Amino acid sequence: MFSFINFLQSILRRIQRNKGLWFTLLTVASVMGVLISITLINLMTTEVSHQTHMEVHRVDTVLLENIMDTKYDSLLAIGGVVALNPDVIANIKTKSDKSINDILDTTSQTINERVNIEPIITRYYAADFEATLSENSKYAELVINTTTSITGLVVNSNGVRLIAITPIVDVNKTIGAIEISQDVSTIKDQLENLGKEFTFILKKSQLVFMDLGTKQGNLQDINEKYKIFFHKYNPQFYTNIQKVDLEKLQIEKYYVNPAYYITSEEAVNINGKPIGLFVIGESSAEANSFVNITKNLISSVTTVALGLVISLILFMF
Repeated sequence: MFSFINFLQSILRRIQRNKGLWFTLLTVASVMGVLISITLINLMTTEVSHQTHMEVHRVDTVLLENIMDTKYDSLLAIGGVVALNPDVIANIKTKSDKSINDILDTTSQTINERVNIEPIITRYYAADFEATLSENSKYAELVINTTTSITGLVVNSNGVRLIAITPIVDVNKTIGAIEISQDVSTIKDQLENLGKEFTFILKKSQLVFMDLGTKQGNLQDINEKYKIFFHKYNPQFYTNIQKVDLEKLQIEKYYVNPAYYITSEEAVNINGKPIGLFVIGESSAEANSFVNITKNLISSVTTVALGLVISLILFMF
C-alpha cells in the first residue's frame, strides 16, 4: 500500500517538473470539472422544474374538483327547493305533465334572471308516469328508488351538462325527482377569476347524444379525436391546445410553451366512462406568471452554483 502511494507521489513530482504538462492537465481537469458540474446542475434544476409543474398540476386538479363540488352543491340546493314546491307535488300526483313543465320553466327563468349564474335547465321525473322532457330516466329512477340525490356529468341533447337529481318526497313517499343542470362551461368563470384558463374538449364519439341544433355551427375540431364548443372559450387558449399532443399530455400531465402552461384531467360521465378532457392553463408570457418565476429562480440558482464551482477551480491554481 505504501509502495503504491510512493509510486503515485513520484509520478506527480515528475509531472510537476514538466510545467507545460502540469498546466495542461490542470486545465483539462478544470474544464472537465466545469462540464460535469454543469451537467449535474442541469439535471437537478430540470427535476426541480418538473416537480414544480407537477405540483401545480396537483393544485389545479384539486381546485377543479372543489369548484365542481361547489357547483353540484348549488344545483342540489336549487333542486331541493323546487322539490318542496307544493304545486309541483300536486301536479305530479294528478299527472299534469304540461302544468309541471310550465312551473319548472318559470322557475328556471326566475332563477336565471335573479341569480348571477350560468343558465340552468330544470326537468322532472315521476315515479308513476313518464315525463315528456325526460332524458336521464335511468338516473332519476335510481334516485326515486333509493331516495338519494346523485350528481355527475352527462352528455345529452343540450350539450355537456353538470346535473344534480333530487328526490321529490310527499308524505314519506318518493313520487318523483327534480333534475337541475348547467353547462360545463360554467366552471370557466371561477377559474378565470383565479387567473387561469379553462376549456372542456369533448370526444367526438359523444356527439350522437346531442341535438342537431346544439351541435350545428358551434363545434370546432381540436384534433381527430376531440371537438370543442369554441364560442364558449378563449380562442387564444384553445388554438394553443390544438398544437399539443393530447395523448402525451395525459401521460406527462402538463405541457409548457412560450404562451401557456397547460395541464389536463380526464372527464368521466356519471357512469364513470371517459367523455373528454378538462384542460386548465395559465399564461406563461406574463412576467409574474409561475412559469417565469420558476424559470428565473432556477436560472439564478444555476448561475450562482456554476460561479461557485468556477471560483473553487480557479482557487486551486
